[in-house]
Amino acid sequence: MRRLCNYKPLLGAILLLILVAVPAVARQWSEEYEKKVGEQAVEAVLKDNKLYENEEAQQHIEQIVARLVPCTQRPDLKYTVYLLDDEEINAFTVPGGYIFVNKGLLDDVESEAQLAGIIAHEMAHNCTYDALDQLKRAQNMSLATAAAVLIAVVTGRGDEATYGVLTAGQVVTRGVLSTYSIEIESRADENAARYLIGADYNPVGLLTFMERLAREERHRPNPNLGIFQTHPLSRKRVADLIDLLNEAGVDINRRAVTEWDPPVVGAGQVNAKPVQILKLWDQRLFAFDYAPDSTDVEARGQQMVQVLTDLLREGVGAYEFGLTRDRAGHTAVVARGEIVLTVYREDADLAGKSISDTAIEVTQNLRRALFKERIDRLY
Repeated sequence: MRRLCNYKPLLGAILLLILVAVPAVARQWSEEYEKKVGEQAVEAVLKDNKLYENEEAQQHIEQIVARLVPCTQRPDLKYTVYLLDDEEINAFTVPGGYIFVNKGLLDDVESEAQLAGIIAHEMAHNCTYDALDQLKRAQNMSLATAAAVLIAVVTGRGDEATYGVLTAGQVVTRGVLSTYSIEIESRADENAARYLIGADYNPVGLLTFMERLAREERHRPNPNLGIFQTHPLSRKRVADLIDLLNEAGVDINRRAVTEWDPPVVGAGQVNAKPVQILKLWDQRLFAFDYAPDSTDVEARGQQMVQVLTDLLREGVGAYEFGLTRDRAGHTAVVARGEIVLTVYREDADLAGKSISDTAIEVTQNLRRALFKERIDRLY
């Protein structure tokens, strides 16, 4: 059964037609030339790299590719996936539908959505002939040299023979070894997002991986390893992708595609008195030692954890937490119509504050934790 290219949870019918439809790309090279250059490049890559034998990972990526390819500009292109036993966080593609994924990348991604985002990005480079575009000004080179140059472009590495040829002037123009520009990368981001939406993958995975790379890039001003060599980043790239997802009506819920720690309840003390403490990402939210009716204190804490975890998983934001009254007239902390916790007189007495001030403090603590999450993601 053929999979339909749609992402119904995120798009209305009109936006689906506008945003999922990928622009056609004019072919400037014959399929024969593309195939020959690609085959030469594959041969050179495999000569210098050990394959990573992992049947499960191989099948997983091939399934991702099969799901994405009908939603690209080249739905008839046959892809071949190679896993490389390399710890660098990297993936690249060469002409003709050959995709290489490093073991380091497989170990680094936090979700299938992130992996699909990276694969879609690499497929986008192939669909718009980006690697072949880098050879425009050196079209007279031999196939072997063209393949060597392409490897240098897409991996950020070049062997001595490649650089020797360039230095000797046998390859005519400067800039042949330039990696992809910000403009090329931005176009690949946009096309990848369209593929992902069309194939029912969460495109926020691509965004969160890019944000993480951008954060690492800021911490390493001159990165010279792995994916940094071939995928130049910028704040504008990230911002443009956010704009595209917003325009498409995508719910940008980063927690749906990243790893994060849920809230916890553990033992603590207040004024030397044993209590239970609700925490979120090392932020202390609420201390309590009281449970109403026939429930116990630990059960009350686990109820708070469950409600808050569900809300966080759904992408609740700091601004969504507020105060309300429950059915019995007690003050409660609420978000999206769900009561996270109720503040009783005993809780306020433990805190040494009024019920209202205790509830406000809990809300402020929640907002502080979520604000820190956002800052940590960016910086």
